Amino acid sequence: MALSRTSHRISRSRRATQQNQNELVPANGDDATHSRRTVIEGHLLDVAAKRFASTGYRQTTLEDIARHAGIAKASMYRYFENKQELLAKIFLKVAGTFALGLQPLQHASISPEEKLRRAIQHLLRTIGENVALFTVFYGEEADLPDRLRAEVSEARQHVAAGLEQVLREGMAQGVFRDLNVKLTAQAIIGMCAWLHKWYSSSGERLDDIATEFVELIERGCLATRGAEAEDALADRLRHVHDMLGSLIGRAERLEKASR
Repeated sequence: MALSRTSHRISRSRRATQQNQNELVPANGDDATHSRRTVIEGHLLDVAAKRFASTGYRQTTLEDIARHAGIAKASMYRYFENKQELLAKIFLKVAGTFALGLQPLQHASISPEEKLRRAIQHLLRTIGENVALFTVFYGEEADLPDRLRAEVSEARQHVAAGLEQVLREGMAQGVFRDLNVKLTAQAIIGMCAWLHKWYSSSGERLDDIATEFVELIERGCLATRGAEAEDALADRLRHVHDMLGSLIGRAERLEKASR
């Protein structure tokens, strides 16, 4: 009898599990199921990021996230085991987006200064289009488990290493002046990262911000300091040329007089 009751409970549990799974399965099969799940997970991550950013990770509950996402709390567990997993997925998404976006630039057949421009544009665009995600990324790291914190740190190092490679390439070609590449890369990342603190989509356009940031960084990195510096150098060279001409003319007159 006990065995019969146990078998009945297992069977009932399997039916319930299958029913829950069937609710997620569209008619057109596994690919559509995966696509639907990816979309829903992305939506939940975006909602969670906004709640974490506005009220703080510790103050936000799964009920709060589910309510703002428009689903029942029980449905949350089909996608994420707990709140910490949501936070972990946010961090991995941010770190991966940063690193993957810079990889193609490292081997692109373009000049170092163009690589640097595109890297800055990528960083700013990624942050500006995902402010809530980056607010969490830069504000809630203390709540990550040690293993995940190490993964995020590694991803950050990949981003910095990519920028350092671009800077070294530019220095080797004489495009950039001699730089401390590690400090310069961290300065660029820090300047771009702070965007999440003040950027609003109702304000300046991301492209305009990127243009200003690129100009600011280039004036500190490029070996030639732009048209104004070139004009000043040309003026000094003309002055030296005139002085030499005057000295040569005086020497010639003295030579003639001595004859």
